[in-house]
Amino acid sequence: MSLAPGSKLMHYDVLAPLGAGAMGEVWRARDSRLGREVAIKVLPEHFAEDEERLQRFEREAKALASLNHPNVAQIHGIDQVGDTCFLVLELVPGETLEERLARGPLPRSEALDVARQIAEALEAAHAAGVIHRDLKPANVRLTPEGRVKVLDFGLAKSVSESGAGSSTDSVFATAAGRLLGTPTYMAPEQARGKAIDKRVDIWAFGCVLYECLTAKRAFVGESLGDVLGAVLHTTPDLGGLPADTPAALRMLVARCLEKERAQRLGDFAVVRFLLEEASAPGSSVAHAAAPAARGLGGARLALLVLGAMLVAAAAMRFLGPRAPAPARQTLARTSLVLPEGDELTNADMQPLALSPDGTLVCYVGGQDGKARLFLRALAEPEARALDGTEGAEGPFFSPDGQWIAFFAQRKLKKVAISGAGLQVVSSEVPDPRGGAWGEDERIYFAPSGATGLHAVPAAGGAATPVTAVDRSRGEISHRWPVCLPGGKQLLFLVWTGPGLDECHVTVLDLARGAQHRLLSGGSSPRFVHGHLVYARQDNLFAVPWNPQRTDVGGTAPTALVEHARNGGEGAAAYAVSPGGTMIFLQGGAERYRQRVVWVDREGRTETTRMPDRNYESVTLSPDGTRAVVQIDEGTVGLWLYDFARNTLTPFVTTGGSSQAPVWTPDGTHIAYRGTRNGQRSLHWKAVDGASDEERLALEDGVTQTPQSVSPDGRWLVFNQAGGATLGSGDIYLIPLTTDAGERKARPLVRTAAGERNGRISPDGRWLAYVSDVSGQEEVYVQPFPGPGASLQVSLDGGEEPLWSPDGRELFFVSSARLMVVELSATPASSAGSPRVLYEGRYRPSVNANTPFDIAPDGKRFLRVQQGQPEAALTRIEVVQGWSAQLEPAEHGE
Repeated sequence: MSLAPGSKLMHYDVLAPLGAGAMGEVWRARDSRLGREVAIKVLPEHFAEDEERLQRFEREAKALASLNHPNVAQIHGIDQVGDTCFLVLELVPGETLEERLARGPLPRSEALDVARQIAEALEAAHAAGVIHRDLKPANVRLTPEGRVKVLDFGLAKSVSESGAGSSTDSVFATAAGRLLGTPTYMAPEQARGKAIDKRVDIWAFGCVLYECLTAKRAFVGESLGDVLGAVLHTTPDLGGLPADTPAALRMLVARCLEKERAQRLGDFAVVRFLLEEASAPGSSVAHAAAPAARGLGGARLALLVLGAMLVAAAAMRFLGPRAPAPARQTLARTSLVLPEGDELTNADMQPLALSPDGTLVCYVGGQDGKARLFLRALAEPEARALDGTEGAEGPFFSPDGQWIAFFAQRKLKKVAISGAGLQVVSSEVPDPRGGAWGEDERIYFAPSGATGLHAVPAAGGAATPVTAVDRSRGEISHRWPVCLPGGKQLLFLVWTGPGLDECHVTVLDLARGAQHRLLSGGSSPRFVHGHLVYARQDNLFAVPWNPQRTDVGGTAPTALVEHARNGGEGAAAYAVSPGGTMIFLQGGAERYRQRVVWVDREGRTETTRMPDRNYESVTLSPDGTRAVVQIDEGTVGLWLYDFARNTLTPFVTTGGSSQAPVWTPDGTHIAYRGTRNGQRSLHWKAVDGASDEERLALEDGVTQTPQSVSPDGRWLVFNQAGGATLGSGDIYLIPLTTDAGERKARPLVRTAAGERNGRISPDGRWLAYVSDVSGQEEVYVQPFPGPGASLQVSLDGGEEPLWSPDGRELFFVSSARLMVVELSATPASSAGSPRVLYEGRYRPSVNANTPFDIAPDGKRFLRVQQGQPEAALTRIEVVQGWSAQLEPAEHGE
């Protein structure tokens, strides 16, 4: 099919050509159905019989569909008319980076901003298992608002493919000599046709960064052979960089352009961090050599090679008294193995604590998901359970090591290490996010995931606010405080969204109330030996820092641990002591490779065709033909999967992350929790995209999570936490059939306990929900919309309720078991005994709602399972002498 301005392709009116490349023509078009302009990329008809080109074209569609990132141009769909295949893509306004560089180099601040956004886009692509392979200025567009969009994944290659090293990885893919990629930006191994990995994108990024700073290409030549010769044999002239280029930036370019792949930087998370360091005020322009890398278990991270950053460290203006540097120690790593049958629980909510002297480990563990505290001396073979700590999470020691504080039953409690003296310190903790015991004998804590920090005397008393969340800056909560030596400062996280990229390590001056952001994208801060220790994704780092500074300077961080478990709430599972002991839980990237599977009533699984990604929940459309899935990739987004067409398409929403999707019974709308401008509130939007998203409930300063819609479509049941909530969450009701201005939410189940997971029965007469009124979470049923008495249907713990399509059964999760209970026509008056349907480890809820669904025929369930199902957490890694890894630094303890 030949396209021209004025022609039509299905419901797309073709407007004008945008460009053409090896993988197709791109046209500007108008979607007459949705009333928006799009870009259409068409594979020419005379290539339709070329199987290789078709495979690459489909690869671009799958690559783009697997990404949901603000710096990646989005795909709206893929379709075919006759022999013409085409993609429907986001139309990105503005000019290409190539067009901009034709006018000269970018100012350094602008170049760093562009580079950072490119790095974030490719970091997300690599996390999704996608290598771009053709990054260049022509494939980067700059919007008028300053947003960078990476385009054209036509040569994208999955990480799983990239180890083959086949001839298709070479410059010329066929005997006909068809060029794949752009030689000026090709890595040496790519040009030679060797096996490739994500480091080819690191190389291309280095080329683009060099060009941004100089407006010149790093590798040039009069012919293709000359260019390839330069790529393979010459070194770019770093002397051509502007004279005021910081040493860190020079070395970043150099390490991106290492011809030996093993010497090149290996991850965009490292690139992004070093760009931030190069952007810091006062970055040195001197040159420095690179120190050797050190890491646990022999790991050598390329991050440590960037020793130019040490020059900035020498210039750090440390003030005040300085403690002597810790004596160098020998690294020794062992494991504490839990007793048979026990496992660590609440692993994503700081389940570990280490006494200040490094001799005692406290952890949250137990059997069958029943959590309590255990205390173990490192020198002893057995752990001791602490009575009265059932339901515990987030333990932390007092400064003298004689007490352990923890959270349980919406209270802050403490217990002596002897097991005596159990005491409630504060009853104002509905949904905690960490605590710390200060030298001033006050305990600082985050009472919920939607507030600032509070403080309470360690002896007990009234809690008072310490920080206030600034919604105007997009802040949602302050969490995971750490008391600094001297009792005058706190480290904590500012949380701006549900993803680990949306948390910021901040220091607070308690006397003046001044706050200063130290790191973005880092979590779980600690301070020891004059270093700020923190987590970034599943790795632990340390960087020299003096608490009297309001930044961390320009020093490169030291990599301490790879694959240390980091929870989705910004809480990495590790602890350190000044004496040189570190404990942590093993994690790793495999935890984020989830798959969506069908599970029948006997527990047998069948995989869907959805690619492995970091899925968090899945919800079926009423007719079962589609599903909306929640995916965490730095930010959290919603995607629509069509089972018949095997397409995964972003359900595009406005602004930040979107979570907890709920279909309306007619399948036309999806309600969800949207994080917008510091608010986490109810929104909904038409599935076909014909309308913009609409905010349903207008109360600020609370977290609202949709949970179910009544069968007649009149009511939305949702959970609300924070604000005037009595417990850790209440269940509310809001009408959907009234005009927006007349919608008024009202409480449905509101008690001093915490309630969530409100699910309306298929006949609209009953509500199943979860409450911890008994001291542990159980499933209850009561009439909908009330009034009426409730009936407990679970007997030994339960959550995540789900009705069968005929309403005669209620399913719920208890530990790793899916339970079922048969209900009478009036379930609030009688219910059968729960029985186990099957057992298995599946993704638990992260949003106070049920993360799985049941097929319309009631015969199987759609659930999220890890690609490599995670074993029970039964061991704690212990490292003695961890501080031996630290680079020499001035100390401010």
